[in-house]
Amino acid sequence: MTRIKYTVLIFTIWFITGCSGLKTYHSDLEKNLKITTQTDSGSIFSSMQAAVDIHKVNPDCSTEYAGTIQLDDSSNDIGIPAGRSSHLVFVFQKSGLFSVETSTTYNTLIRPRNGYQYIAEVSYQENIYNVIINEVAPGSRTSREIETKGMYACRPV
Repeated sequence: MTRIKYTVLIFTIWFITGCSGLKTYHSDLEKNLKITTQTDSGSIFSSMQAAVDIHKVNPDCSTEYAGTIQLDDSSNDIGIPAGRSSHLVFVFQKSGLFSVETSTTYNTLIRPRNGYQYIAEVSYQENIYNVIINEVAPGSRTSREIETKGMYACRPV
């Protein structure tokens, strides 16, 4: 490959990834949210990708995009701020050789408590998506399911 072709290729990749608008979520906070993911597109001719967009929720209930975590069929441990609300948007994107790309989202407002752990079980099986978030108290082995709350539940402070 000539130097010019190589330079053009690198620039093109940089341009495409830089213009996607997505940034990887990064946090130095204590890892308090574990996301386990299981996806199955249902066909060898299609694929399923899952991600979670994390948005900070401001006191006036406006949101700020903080980043995205691409979810694979394993687990991801991330830190989200305790004591303040975050808006989580789980995105399920299906594409295939003989089908149109489709996208479905699941949104929830979450306000983690200090010292608590949260477990999100994310799945897409047989064209049905599901997200269950459980809260585990410090020192406890039992959990309780957190009800889904949309942004409508946000109240300005």
